[in-house]
Amino acid sequence: MSVEQRRPTLIDVARLAQVAPSTASRALKESPRISEATRLRVAAAARGLGYQPNRVAQSLRAKTAPFVGIVVPDIGVTFYSRFVKGAQEVLQASGYQALVMNTEREAGHEEVALRTLEGHQVTGILLATSRPKSAEPHIPTVYFDSLADGRGLAQIALANDQGMELLVGHLAGHGHERIAYLGGPPIFTSGQERLAGFRAAAERHGVRRHAAYVEIADSSWSSDSAAAAMARLLALAETPTAVVASADTLAMGAIAACRAAGRRVPEDIALVAFDDPVFGPLVDPPVTALRRGDYELGREAAQLLLDGLNGEIMTPAVRLPVELVVRRSCGCP
Repeated sequence: MSVEQRRPTLIDVARLAQVAPSTASRALKESPRISEATRLRVAAAARGLGYQPNRVAQSLRAKTAPFVGIVVPDIGVTFYSRFVKGAQEVLQASGYQALVMNTEREAGHEEVALRTLEGHQVTGILLATSRPKSAEPHIPTVYFDSLADGRGLAQIALANDQGMELLVGHLAGHGHERIAYLGGPPIFTSGQERLAGFRAAAERHGVRRHAAYVEIADSSWSSDSAAAAMARLLALAETPTAVVASADTLAMGAIAACRAAGRRVPEDIALVAFDDPVFGPLVDPPVTALRRGDYELGREAAQLLLDGLNGEIMTPAVRLPVELVVRRSCGCP
């Protein structure tokens, strides 16, 4: 059946205006995020087709609470609080409010959080899962940071492989051959991909590595567990000359352990970190680290969810790039 023989849809309008369905929807609602030229083009396409919004569908949607759930493992971690702030900004601009649930990295708490959000009839969920093997929520979901392959509307995380290449490559450029890795448990995405990324980058750069040079902190990636792990590295007969810490908390624990052992950073042992903490430039020595887009990741994840809710075709996996910020902990002046 042709468009002329049936009631035109939003997809027909979008196709004629050569925009995505979500863009067409925003344009017809006169969203300030849509340019005037695009709005006029979409309006002309709607008039030409005789498009009328489906009022029944709109009334049904109006009965759904204008909330989006955000589920995080630990809201006290700066990464997650920045993520929430970025996501909330995008959601509020589109008329949604955020309900934030903290799971303490417990699978049982996450299950309760998801049931609670379903009970509140949220429109969608942004989920950093602590149980990647569990069943997918019955609500449109975008997974972030801790992913579950093949599930949800989309998956989004930092470019962990690229980050490890930048860190290991920088240390190798300083001439380091014995580079240790200090990371979190390889249970979830960040732990798995950063460890695998470190090993692959070490192989590419000809770095000497063996099992003794890989130390894993506790499941909360705490600075105390990192200090204990760093102490074990410093107790080896042949110690590493440099360390890649896969999180800012681990970097702080490593620096504390070096001080306790009378070892200087970077004179005795160089150090770089995956995360660039807010206080990175203020630490002694200032930490060479990767600048992450925590806030931007939140914005992108929220936009992916909104696009999916509007019927836009999704990109299954999105990776946000990271940037190396060189300071003194690696040995650079």
